[in-house]
Amino acid sequence: MPKRAARRTVTALTLVVALALAASASAAPRGRTIADTPIAALPATCTTAPTGSSCTNAVVAALDTARTALGLGPYALPRDFDSLPGTRQLFILVNLDRIAYGLAPIQGLSPVLATAAQSAIASDVDPDPTDLLASLPSYAWTSDWAGGWANAPYAYYEWMYDDGYVGNATSNVDCTASGASGCWVHRRNILAFGRAGTLTMGAAVAVDERGQTGYAITLVWTPGTAWTSYSYTWAQAQADGAGATQGSRLRLSHHR
Repeated sequence: MPKRAARRTVTALTLVVALALAASASAAPRGRTIADTPIAALPATCTTAPTGSSCTNAVVAALDTARTALGLGPYALPRDFDSLPGTRQLFILVNLDRIAYGLAPIQGLSPVLATAAQSAIASDVDPDPTDLLASLPSYAWTSDWAGGWANAPYAYYEWMYDDGYVGNATSNVDCTASGASGCWVHRRNILAFGRAGTLTMGAAVAVDERGQTGYAITLVWTPGTAWTSYSYTWAQAQADGAGATQGSRLRLSHHR
């Protein structure tokens, strides 16, 4: 199992003009905090071939176990999930959890927002898309960053299931003690924005100047219709099998 890497974030909920979002409207009403569940030991391939099928499927199995423990069941993933780019893997996982908690899915991945995520990885910080959104009359956004994990699903696991404080330890540097405000902030960011509007996501997976692989996402809420083009949409992910009842089982059996 690779060394646990540090993660940090600043919950970045930005409100512009006179856009008033009540806390209950801008975050998921439930599921934002859970019992911290560190991932179990992973195969050696997560060191030698971290983005290969063996490691990816092992991480997905851990994700399924953690999610099933919450009563939500396994992730219904496309058959080719392990061969998808990490950005699309993150997009699919985020949307499956948003839907599971009764939240609107993100419509698509934006190349414009991807530039903010890419820049953030270079500096090991959370994406800040503010400059890219300056022409919009109103918007809100959240961002997450992670560094040093074997692959994108592993980074997602840390955001969603291992973001708290347990046994006097944490891999979230903003979670300084049990009950600290920074605990579970990554999970809250993913499950943000419960009111009507349009959600767009930017994502990047890249190697920073220190040779560490980083993962970054930013979610942008706008009150109107889509304001940017998409490189990959939720409709495309669904056509590939995301959200299908037997998606996860079929994906795993495909590689036996």
